[in-house]
Amino acid sequence: MTRATTLATDDVITAAFLNGTSEDGQIEGADIKAGAAISRVMLFNTFICPAPGTDWTPQLEGCGLAASKTTKKCWIPLSGLKVGDIITTYNIVGDATEAAALTFDCKLVRVNKADPLTTTDVTNGGIVQITADGNIDSAANCDDETVATDKQYILELLGTTGVGDSILITGAEVTVTRLL
Repeated sequence: MTRATTLATDDVITAAFLNGTSEDGQIEGADIKAGAAISRVMLFNTFICPAPGTDWTPQLEGCGLAASKTTKKCWIPLSGLKVGDIITTYNIVGDATEAAALTFDCKLVRVNKADPLTTTDVTNGGIVQITADGNIDSAANCDDETVATDKQYILELLGTTGVGDSILITGAEVTVTRLL
């Protein structure tokens, strides 16, 4: 027997709420109304490196920055987003080996359609700067950013390493709320 449940406009459906799907892929046990949404953590681990081998360099575990590099950037494009998605937060995952003067920053950037193209830092889209040795598991609690047409989103990584320092980023975990 299937139980019918009506959701309010601001209800969020969680995995615990759902009790399965029917053969045609419809959600059983829920009458989904316009405005219902589900939040998911999406993983991103594709890097754009402007000078691989001399700056940030792709490797099996992710993307690394070797010792003695100053203010080097690379990017993680947030592909797979849909218009209307809401980016609520993200977490950068990796490891830092600090022996001298390591710093690591990351921020959420919106690329805007214009002539020429422009970029905008998303409000509160930066992590707290990493300056110490150890596991990187740093979150940014950015203001909710709704994905719109003519806009693309990237995470911009910025690293500086001293002698004996290194940074290895495995990827990003981005929390996205998607309307159903």
